[in-house]
Amino acid sequence: MCLRSLESFPDTRTPTMRSASCHNKRNFKTQTHLRVLNLTRRRRILREEKEMEMRNMKLFLENQSIIRENEALKKKAALLHQENNALFSLLHPKLSPVSSSFP
Repeated sequence: MCLRSLESFPDTRTPTMRSASCHNKRNFKTQTHLRVLNLTRRRRILREEKEMEMRNMKLFLENQSIIRENEALKKKAALLHQENNALFSLLHPKLSPVSSSFP
């Protein structure tokens, strides 16, 4: 039924008008699709930037912790070195006479 009614009323638009309206619809769909793609890309980039900032902050905090631990270990090493030198100086006079008795 619908087909016959269409056949009885031919399309009054010229072929160029029909192709122009089809072209406009296609352009609209393409533009909409591009907008969606651009929005998706922007959202992805923003999400990646936030993730990168979080990763950077975590690494920064971990680095600060390692630096503090390194400074504490340096202090311990300096104290142990001092203690080692003191013990060596106490032990050294005792070894000197023994070593001098063997020419």
